[in-house]
Amino acid sequence: MQRVEKCRRKILKEKGIEMYRIPESIQKVLDLYIDKCNKELPGLLDGLYVHGSIAIDAYLEGQSDIDFVAVTSRKLTNDDAAILKEIHRKLAKTCKKPQLDGIYVQSSNQDEESYFYNEGTFEKAKHDNPVTWWLLKNNGVTIFGPKVKDLPIHVTTEDLTDYVRKNMNDYWATRVMNMEKIKKQLMTYPVQHIETEMEWTVLGLLRQYYTLSEHSVISKLAAGEYGLRKLEPKWHDLIQEAMNIRKGSTERIFASNEERVNTTIHFAKELISSCNENNPTKSEVILEGYQTGHLEELIKYELTESQLTFTSHPKDALLACETDRGRHPIVILEKGKPAGFFVLYQGEELPSYTDNPNAILLRAYSVAVPFQGKGIAGKSLELLPNYVKRNFPHVDEVVLAVNVRNETAQRVYLRAGFKDSGRRVMGRMGEQYLYRIRVREEIRQ
Repeated sequence: MQRVEKCRRKILKEKGIEMYRIPESIQKVLDLYIDKCNKELPGLLDGLYVHGSIAIDAYLEGQSDIDFVAVTSRKLTNDDAAILKEIHRKLAKTCKKPQLDGIYVQSSNQDEESYFYNEGTFEKAKHDNPVTWWLLKNNGVTIFGPKVKDLPIHVTTEDLTDYVRKNMNDYWATRVMNMEKIKKQLMTYPVQHIETEMEWTVLGLLRQYYTLSEHSVISKLAAGEYGLRKLEPKWHDLIQEAMNIRKGSTERIFASNEERVNTTIHFAKELISSCNENNPTKSEVILEGYQTGHLEELIKYELTESQLTFTSHPKDALLACETDRGRHPIVILEKGKPAGFFVLYQGEELPSYTDNPNAILLRAYSVAVPFQGKGIAGKSLELLPNYVKRNFPHVDEVVLAVNVRNETAQRVYLRAGFKDSGRRVMGRMGEQYLYRIRVREEIRQ
């Protein structure tokens, strides 16, 4: 084993790779995995990273898996996939706990469908869960390869909260509704079954409550502690019991299945409702034509270097608007404060983007850093078609150009209903996709 370890470290050194020290039980599994990959598929792995419970200090020995992202030097072939599947099968047999659970991606193309391994399954899927990428970007641990901060991970806190809110209203709301439909039947189930459901529901929803409130991710137990601090005392017994179950403690508070089921359902419905009521995107985001009263806030408007790579700062966009009557500056207000900005354009450059003379071009779009993670981008784009219909009666379509490398913006626009037109143009930072969305029936000349 020492000879293998020396060989592995030599390979890593030759590739300029640093190892990260992590708990022995995890390192043992990772060492075996890396050795097998280097032996059977030399040169395939460019980097290996862990996230999930390990990255947020919530790893439970004997319970948690090793959540990983493997960055590959090439797109996996069918032969590669067969070898990796066998590597995972043998590892699962050798190391019962902890088990590997992760995905394979190319650094240059993270959004493409690629392979994943989970509980014996090795198949292809889209890896577009923002929670995975947000955790990797903000808490990920580099096992070897380029540092996490140097990876091209295009995910924002807004992506995270939008995903969590949607998951809460799709998966969780449906699950709770189904529980309520069969609650009499549920009460007849074994206590262990009900306790498993209780822990999963209470702590799972509390994790989402935390993410929507604090714009971060924590463990289930930490979410339970957060719930005890933030929620009404009437829920404390339920939360504490869910935490006891999670910890493996035999201490119980509820005396009957009926009490457990009813309280869990009541809690879940009330927490989901509360999170939706406190969603600032429901009615507090509006679009308003630029006014001089907005100028002071727009001058102080904060954007990251990454954002400025692909868009203009509002103060620069406003300067262009002063000399071009075809540019219409629009401010996104959240609770009355400038939170975002964009320009609607109809001028001599428009034919470069569309053949439709009744289209208008969306450009210089951004949401300021302090307002990110609140769903403001999604809400503002949801409001855009009606805003255009009211203020530009001659317009039947909005078009925009988005850089091919700006995958975060692409996802936001596509979620808002924009479609890829199939056309491409060159911008100041390279090739751009042209997206469009109809705001009314086509206006015939």
